[in-house]
Amino acid sequence: MQIFWRSWLAFSVVAAWWCGAAVAQALRPSPNVVAKAGELYVTEKEFLQRFELLPALQRSRKSRIEESKLELLYSLIAEKLLAQEARERKLDRDSAFLASFEEVRKLLARDQLYREEVRSKVSVSEQEVRRGMVEAQREILISFLFFDKAEDAAFVRKQIKTERDFDRVRIDSSLHAVRDTATVIWSDAQPAIERTAYRLKKGEISGVINAGSGYYILKVERTATNAFYTSLQPSVLYERVLVKLRERKEEARLSEYVKEILKGRVGYSKPAPFKRLGLAIEKAFSNTPPSGKVALSSLMVQGIQRDCSDVLNDTLAVAGARMWTVADVLDQLYTKGFNVDSVSVKSLPALLNAQVRVWVQQELLAQEGSRRGLDQYPEVREQLDMWYQSFLAQWMKLALKRQISVSDPEAISFLQRSDSGIVVPRVRIRELKTSTLDHMQQALTDLDNGKSMEDVIARWCSDPDLRRRKGISDAFPIFERSPIGELAWQMVPGQRYGPLKDSTGFVYFELLSKQAKGEGGDTALASRLATAKKELFQMKEKRTMTLFLAQVGAARGFDIYQDRLMKLEVSPTPMMTFKILGFGGRMFAVPFVDPQIEWLNVTPPSEKIVF
Repeated sequence: MQIFWRSWLAFSVVAAWWCGAAVAQALRPSPNVVAKAGELYVTEKEFLQRFELLPALQRSRKSRIEESKLELLYSLIAEKLLAQEARERKLDRDSAFLASFEEVRKLLARDQLYREEVRSKVSVSEQEVRRGMVEAQREILISFLFFDKAEDAAFVRKQIKTERDFDRVRIDSSLHAVRDTATVIWSDAQPAIERTAYRLKKGEISGVINAGSGYYILKVERTATNAFYTSLQPSVLYERVLVKLRERKEEARLSEYVKEILKGRVGYSKPAPFKRLGLAIEKAFSNTPPSGKVALSSLMVQGIQRDCSDVLNDTLAVAGARMWTVADVLDQLYTKGFNVDSVSVKSLPALLNAQVRVWVQQELLAQEGSRRGLDQYPEVREQLDMWYQSFLAQWMKLALKRQISVSDPEAISFLQRSDSGIVVPRVRIRELKTSTLDHMQQALTDLDNGKSMEDVIARWCSDPDLRRRKGISDAFPIFERSPIGELAWQMVPGQRYGPLKDSTGFVYFELLSKQAKGEGGDTALASRLATAKKELFQMKEKRTMTLFLAQVGAARGFDIYQDRLMKLEVSPTPMMTFKILGFGGRMFAVPFVDPQIEWLNVTPPSEKIVF
């Protein structure tokens, strides 16, 4: 089952899709393929799924459909190139990668179990649909008596012989019963009540019906035509009734199967850590102002972690071979947006218990799906391959990102280009330069023996100007004389560093002073520096990714089969699509596709970008 709604995301793309494609080879793969990226292919089916089930900027403009198709296809090529690079670097063996992909695998295995054990076991006959169509076109006004307990309902029902008895029977306050009326509309009422109401004649009294949280005795007052269902075309009415009947039968089969499969399975929560976490969460929610639904926030999580610091690593719940610690459950609650109505915080323990119970049951069902090898079914394997390549591409991007850094001097130089009035931090140092390593080692020995820096410079420094100035430099911007300026900025006055090798020999230096204050003081500079670092990091990250993809694309090769692509008919309506999973929960129907086309216009660098 899938649910759709429209969503717009500002994907920033460069209109350069017509450049950079490799020439299609004479020998083409099978007709259902629209592109090749290294050793991987983009099939028509994958392309259509990821085009139709994901949002994109300006796709609703029909004039841009063909351009949008090409942009997505080149982005998919980029994804598959990155995935292959990740495998070559054995990133698919990373524990975090394996854990993330395992979650997707189990979700799809559980969903397939639902198809096998629930959906495939349910059928709706033509006779049932026709009867449902007739019933749907009328609604029934009923009077009813409601009881909390079955024995009270049975006692009262014995006293009712006729329609008049139903109206006159006295309801003792000790029975905890209610008398009322309601209109039964097909598919809206509890199935047991609906089933009974549609089989009673006017004035007829039902037996005791178990439905929802109690027990009912019904009497039909009158029937009327249902305006909504009678207004539908027969084919539309047929489809609505069929869907509803199947849904109800699946619910019944679901309940039956879950009871059957979970019998004898190991699944529970531990009372002590559960209570500690529950109390800490209740405290966090109690401290929030009443404002309807309140979701667990990052600040609340930090408070809960402090309150539960001594039990965070204790096991809270067990589901077969899997265990969740207190920290795991808290993290999952936060990730999934656990929320509570602020006016009913006291119901939190029950909500938390219900949530953990659902997770335990879903995990046991996923383990059953895996045990039966349902994740190896061709249709499931096809989905998993798509997610696998997408995850690998993301891990390759993370590996690239970890190699990027921005130093203070780089950030300050970047700031100066946009604001010439920025006050650049400066440093003053006393330095010793020698032309040979042997002289530097002898100078350091003198320092170790207690001689002053000035005396050592006077004897061993190979730069006459430095000797004359006793090694003292003028104050210079920290982005100059790399890496000395950057290193000095991180030191404290009096601290020494070296030796370093440069083009003239070897350098050993002592920090004398740092000059950082300007208009606004150190705090203003630090804030602007942090912003500049973040912006520069993003620029370097994008540039690194662009160069890397250009290099990988040239090395591995890629082809597109534009004639096939143009024949594919697509919808201009962008969608954000979720897959509703069997036994509860949901996930994105397909992995996101990061727009990546800038690399097509870049000449691949000769030197390798990364490890």
